[in-house]
Amino acid sequence: MTKPDPYASEAETLSLLQHDKRSMAEITVDRMVDELGAWEQGAEPFVVARQIAVALLEEVQASNYKRTEGWLKACGKEPDTENLSVQIGCHLEEFCEFLGALRSDSEGYGKLLERTRTDLEWFAGKLKRREQFVYIPVHLRIDALDALCDTEVTGNGVAYLAGMNKPGADRAVLDSNDAKLVDGKPVILEGGKIGKPEGWKAPDIRGFV
Repeated sequence: MTKPDPYASEAETLSLLQHDKRSMAEITVDRMVDELGAWEQGAEPFVVARQIAVALLEEVQASNYKRTEGWLKACGKEPDTENLSVQIGCHLEEFCEFLGALRSDSEGYGKLLERTRTDLEWFAGKLKRREQFVYIPVHLRIDALDALCDTEVTGNGVAYLAGMNKPGADRAVLDSNDAKLVDGKPVILEGGKIGKPEGWKAPDIRGFV
């Protein structure tokens, strides 16, 4: 962000502090055009448009799902009953983190939220430590997939109605996850847990809330 001029008017200073209002797509296109420097170099419009279109398509194809899939594969996590159970524990743990960020205007319901979070968090920990296992029966796979899709949709809806920039936060979280890999491989700690390499920083999503 540009440092405000101490002698600038209040309006000018406020304009410097405003958040970028471009969409993620606009920011991506502008960045790529800037990096290509095509306009200044006099490149033909079709060539430039094709380069941008290809870059955008590649970026779209690298969806949250595909990036997560690639990260898990890099960490040696292939589909099997045990890895699935651990991942379900991780999924429940993150939902508990969301519950912990909620507050109720009723003391009774506030305690209910806390009890629910505490119990679910305890069970999630059991799954992550492989002290307990769960699975998805064949006859319930359609229901499970439907619920997972709905969870993503409703989560995006919550973020939208809360006025949050979830696409930007998604990118920051996924980039931070990728940064845990060194030369495409995870840092494995004693006991098999995936560690964080030296210099790794947690994602900073303060600008997206």
